[in-house]
Amino acid sequence: MDAKSPRKLIVLAIVTLFVLSLFHFTPVIGQTLPTDLSGIDIALYYGDPSSSTSSRTALQFMFNWMNASVDILYASDINDGELAGYDMIVVPGGWAGTYNVDLAGTGITEIRKFVRDGGSYFGVCAGAYFACDKLLWEGDVIEYPLNLFEGYGIGAVDEIAPWPTYAMAEIVTNRASTLIDLSEEPANYSVMYYGGPWFQLTDQEGIYTLATYSANNESAMIAFEYEEGRVFLSGPHPEWEEGSNRDGCTWENFFDDQGSEWDLMLKISLWLTEGLTTSTTTTTTSTDTINSQSGLIAPDSLLLIVALGSATLVIAILIRRRT
Repeated sequence: MDAKSPRKLIVLAIVTLFVLSLFHFTPVIGQTLPTDLSGIDIALYYGDPSSSTSSRTALQFMFNWMNASVDILYASDINDGELAGYDMIVVPGGWAGTYNVDLAGTGITEIRKFVRDGGSYFGVCAGAYFACDKLLWEGDVIEYPLNLFEGYGIGAVDEIAPWPTYAMAEIVTNRASTLIDLSEEPANYSVMYYGGPWFQLTDQEGIYTLATYSANNESAMIAFEYEEGRVFLSGPHPEWEEGSNRDGCTWENFFDDQGSEWDLMLKISLWLTEGLTTSTTTTTTSTDTINSQSGLIAPDSLLLIVALGSATLVIAILIRRRT
């Protein structure tokens, strides 16, 4: 081989690397964070026929507003294992004792397995009591079997409204929460209270208070991870839109909640379904976007370029040695 051959091989290697970079150069495009629940399938538990109707209706309207797909599931559906096709189970207000009877054994096991394996649980009032290990209800201790929250749900909160009365309650937002960014949320909300619990947290790790009752400074809304799944429990009723008909209910319209808790519920629901949502459309707010940086090479492409380029150089060196 003449003296110019090694130089030709080196030039060939450089050209090869350049061509490979053109084919495997992958700009990192902006990744748009989901701003609603499009693509999320929700199982809304039917609950107690006599006491769950209003809460269930408002929850269905609220999650439809979030662009989720919502199906009503009865106790028999859950007992038959039909939760498997859903991302979140929502349990409305009503009467938790009835839930325990209707879902006894198989249904409760199915719900716990669903959450343990990565599903989400959203419980309001009776739906929150239902998820607790123990209740302190009007002075009586009652053990519940679902036990997603290993603590006490305590009610009623007489400082707000003794059972069976109801009233608007002020809750204070935990804007310093390290679980969900609530820093831009209002300092407080006015929410319907109707016999729901406050949650006793006794040095439990991984349980986060998202809001407290002004009346007793106790936890009104909590969230936490349960093995592979996530859980949100609320003592008051953020689904009801007092003074508005958009929740599909009218009975509470003579109250005024001074706004809406639905945006807060959307933010919490996005956390509950994080990693499951694929939508980039928005309901009421602008899209949040991670800044794109053109000119970056994706890690897998970079490794491929290095490997192929190194192979080309090795071949060039071997050819040179043989000559």
